[in-house]
Amino acid sequence: MAERPIIGVTGPSGGVPWAWWATRWQLRRAGAHARRLTAATGMPPGDIAGFVIGGGNDIDPAIYGGDVSASRSVDPLRDEFELEVLELAARRGTPVMGICRGAQLMNVWLGGTLGDFRDDNDRFAQHRNAFTDHPVRLEPDSALARIYGSTAIDEVTTWHGQHVDRPGAGVAIVGYARDGTPEAIEVDGPVFAIGVQWHAEVPPWDRRQDALFEAYAEAVRARQASTK
Repeated sequence: MAERPIIGVTGPSGGVPWAWWATRWQLRRAGAHARRLTAATGMPPGDIAGFVIGGGNDIDPAIYGGDVSASRSVDPLRDEFELEVLELAARRGTPVMGICRGAQLMNVWLGGTLGDFRDDNDRFAQHRNAFTDHPVRLEPDSALARIYGSTAIDEVTTWHGQHVDRPGAGVAIVGYARDGTPEAIEVDGPVFAIGVQWHAEVPPWDRRQDALFEAYAEAVRARQASTK
């Protein structure tokens, strides 16, 4: 059996790391080993073969020139750390997957902006409710449509107030909720770089998201093989 690649999974330094455990389980099922990375652990060593930028706090609007008064909860140390991780991934040509906040940060890192819909109560209630799923439409020519084998995902779980607004350099919005909210991005280039607004890691026993984690793990293994 081939050795499992090591995937660095970023997250907050404090709190209960439920998302970390769920992501770790999903990656393990996909044939990869996860290592938790936070601003407190410092920059990762050279054995990391891929990065998952996880969910959590708002991204500070000051980074992308947004309305700082709209932010509810920011973590500047985490913002700085994860932006450095994305820089490292770009230098190494390392595959990256962003989940929720992670997708947003990928866009911001490439010069894009975020929107905030928390003043729209109906819209906010739809997108920040762990117990209410909603469908996503995928662009037919997207990598995600090929991964899922469909242009529609019947149910995804979201929990967010910020969302991708103006795409950054090389970023394509390839997935939308029914209300038009961007739900997925892909970054142009030869290396896997996909961000999904939904929490693909939860619940960990839901097998509908297996295709995404398996495609990501396969991209990591392929990249590893090409650099040996």
